[in-house]
Parts: sequence; C-alpha cells; structure tokens
Amino acid sequence: MERATLKDIAAKAKVSITAVSRALNGYDDIGEETRNRIIEIARELNYQPNFAARSLVTQRSGVMGLFVLGRVKGEGFSHPFSGQIITGILDELTSRGYDLMVFSATRPPGEGEPSYLDLCRRRSVEGAFFMGLRLDDPWLPLLKSSPFPIAVLDMALMGRNTHSIGIDNVAGAYDAVRHLADLGHTRIGFINGYGEAMVSHERLQGYKAALLDRSLDYDPSLVALGDFTSEGAERALRELVQRSSDITAVFCASDLMATGAMKAASDMGLAVPRDLSIVGFDDIDLASVTSPPLTTVSQPRYELGETAGRVLADACSRLQPPSRVLLKATLVVRGTTCPPLQKR
Repeated sequence: MERATLKDIAAKAKVSITAVSRALNGYDDIGEETRNRIIEIARELNYQPNFAARSLVTQRSGVMGLFVLGRVKGEGFSHPFSGQIITGILDELTSRGYDLMVFSATRPPGEGEPSYLDLCRRRSVEGAFFMGLRLDDPWLPLLKSSPFPIAVLDMALMGRNTHSIGIDNVAGAYDAVRHLADLGHTRIGFINGYGEAMVSHERLQGYKAALLDRSLDYDPSLVALGDFTSEGAERALRELVQRSSDITAVFCASDLMATGAMKAASDMGLAVPRDLSIVGFDDIDLASVTSPPLTTVSQPRYELGETAGRVLADACSRLQPPSRVLLKATLVVRGTTCPPLQKR
C-alpha cells in the first residue's frame, strides 16, 4: 500500500495542499471545522509525515538533544535522581511532536573532542538539555553564547539563548536545617557534595541561613564533603564525629549521602535518630524504605523534567519562555529525626 500524501488528504477534504499542511502543523488561520475534518481524514488514511522532507522546508529537525554528564563512566542514567526527570522531559517533548537524541560526552572532555555545541550541530538538533554540568566545565563559555536554545538543569547559566530550570535549593536546605534546629539540635553537621556543583553552593547557603535565623553559630568544622556518593558520606560522617563528638544531627545534601551517613552511624554504634538525627535531600525512591524511613527534602523530579521540556520547546518555537524557573522543594518528615533530649 502506497504511503498517503498531503495531496491525497487535500483531494478527499476538497481543500488545497497548503491548507492541509497548515492545519496539520497547528497554524491558527484554518477554521476549526476544516482543521478537524483534515485531521480526521489524515487518521483515516494513516498519514505519516515525512520528517526529513519537512525539515528541509521548515529548517527544523523536530529533534532535541540531551546531555547527561557524569563524572565517572556509567553515572548518568543509572543515578536514582535522573530517571523521573528524563521521563518528564520525554513526556513533554512527545506531546509537542519532538524526538529526543541522547549524546555520549565525557566530562571533562578529552583533548581534541568536539564541544557540546559541535555535537549538536552535527545532528541538527533544535535545542539541547544539559544535566550534570559543573562550574569548572571548559565548555561553559560556549554554552553561554549558544546560537540555539539550551535548557540547563540545576545551574543558573546566563546567556541570550540559555534557560535554567531547577529547584530552590537555598530554601530547601534552609527548611531541612530549620527543622533540626526547631527540634532542639544546636550542633548540626552538614555533608555537602563537591565544590564544582552549583547546588552545593546553594545548599550551603541555605544551611548557613537557617543557623543564623536560629541564632546558631556557623562552624566550618561541622561541614565535610561527601562527593554526592554513599561511600563519600560514610567517610565524611566519621570525619565530622571525630572532629566534634557533640554533634547531634546531620543534614546531607543528597539522599544517597544520607544513606551512607546512616550506614556509618550504625558502624560506629550510633542509633538513628536516637543518637544522631539525619536529613537528606531529593526524596529518591529509596528514601521511604530505609530503616528508619529518611526525613528528606523532596524535589518534584518529574515536574522538573516536564518544565524543562516545556521551556525548551517554547524557546524553539520563539515563544520567549522565562530564562530562569525555580520549583519549590518540600520537607518530608519521616523517622530519622527527633529531639536531642530523647537521646539521653
């Protein structure tokens, strides 16, 4: 059976080929009754658009790029934080008629490797998403001057065609530390990620702000880096306890690090929360099934991806979406926090 064409639809609908094309591409100069009739006939004929031909005419490929940048091989898609974000991106793009192309790129790039923008140009993508960008990434200056729209998650990147979508990390961290302070904790540790992540700086800012608001001194000896890994947090908690034996609570900048802190506490004979209260950040699926269930700051991960997809699709359609979008994080109190008096 031959593939149906615009001409076939036009003949059956008794309209011009131009009218069919404009109706199927969503233009508003076609009457609703005519548009509906054309769409119904296209379905009857099982019309499948020729995207290659259409892209030659419109200069639009209908493809977006996605960079999930991990520091080590295999880190990107396997990270428990990434899945729902990517699902949100995919669902939004699919509803807008876009396909998604995933790029393989090391970080930092090796000598002679093409830049992110070069990879996008080679595949003629209309726009690109970036997850996992670091503050020391050598391609950041190029991204700031990107000639086509890009959407960066969890980093504020300023540029003519750049759009940043993220969580209010400062407010989320503030709520976590305020919760611990309001329970009566005065010696509150902080296990942060790594210095090249913008979210690390923002969550440290929230930690400091909550201490200040509760008239608690900021003590740098109560802060350690856990590299956003469970193993790193295990080392960091031991370091904190060794420095300050009077520590009664710890805020971790990710749930993976919170699970590492819980393991280290158990290995040291500390019961959670009786001997040490712990709060995480992210609310990954694992958080609700730890023992005890983890108190954490919940990020709307699917909504984050969906919003990023909408912003980038709008930018590619020249609808001028906002350059910066921050979603709200919510504290979820479970079983890993209690007042310090209960520990005596």
